[in-house]
Amino acid sequence: MSRESKLFRVNLAEELRTLRKQAEMSTRSVAAELGTSAAWVSRTETGARQPNQDEVTSLCRLYGATDVLLRLLVEKAAASDGGGIELPTLDTYTDQLANVMLLENEAHRVTEYELALVPGLLQTTQYARQILSTVDRAPAELERRLSTRVGRQTLLSRPNGPELWFLIDEFALLRPIGGDAVMREQLLNIVKQAQCPNVRVRIVPSFRGAYPGLDGPFAVYEFAALNTYVYLEDRRGGTFLTDSPGVRQYVAVRDELWTEALDEEQSLDLLREAAERLNDDGTGVAQEQSKRIRDQVRRGGVPV
Repeated sequence: MSRESKLFRVNLAEELRTLRKQAEMSTRSVAAELGTSAAWVSRTETGARQPNQDEVTSLCRLYGATDVLLRLLVEKAAASDGGGIELPTLDTYTDQLANVMLLENEAHRVTEYELALVPGLLQTTQYARQILSTVDRAPAELERRLSTRVGRQTLLSRPNGPELWFLIDEFALLRPIGGDAVMREQLLNIVKQAQCPNVRVRIVPSFRGAYPGLDGPFAVYEFAALNTYVYLEDRRGGTFLTDSPGVRQYVAVRDELWTEALDEEQSLDLLREAAERLNDDGTGVAQEQSKRIRDQVRRGGVPV
């Protein structure tokens, strides 16, 4: 399947099909067990029909799914509206972004690790505009990308949405993108979004020195029944990893970073302190801010 021209199949239907194959059952044998038709099973697995919660429960029990897996898929059935992802035009950028959005919407856990910037799902409009403006684009194209990036953030508050884990290197907080006022708003927005029950934010402090992850940002998408995906983004676009050895390496790095980072409470304290050091009148000094935060963390954490 070409990632340039087609979307990944990672929806509920595909997960049910994966479970059936793992159970080594045919569509006919499933139909016989449930008193339905093979066509019903096939249409459920291709997405031609949307199964309800009771149907998903029956299928999961027939396939021997764990209670945790059953719960995740039933929640997905309850949250699904049967709709798709709508983007303005059909081009290379749109198709690749649609893949990312589909992964975000269908995963039960998303982890974003960023080395130099605030993750896109946490960016304010003004911060995102500054980032997107670093590339020479027509005004209409800039607004299109900005609207799409901000629109993705409905994921943060979606009922039964995925777990969203964010790992951010401390230096991403010290770069005054757009000036002090814009950056202060950005830092406080991270604190605000971290209050959502499905959102967790951890900061990797600068005093850690060299650590796995310094070679670049990545995102990990984990599913109830499907294999994990990893997305690597660069200036030209991005690469999706699905091979098990490569994916396992990034999951291991994610797990190590999660342990090495400050915990959630310490991370939010660091964010609040960084925001307080920035003045709305633009007189804040990034270098002074960076030095003070690093000194405080080295002494055992940022004061509350």
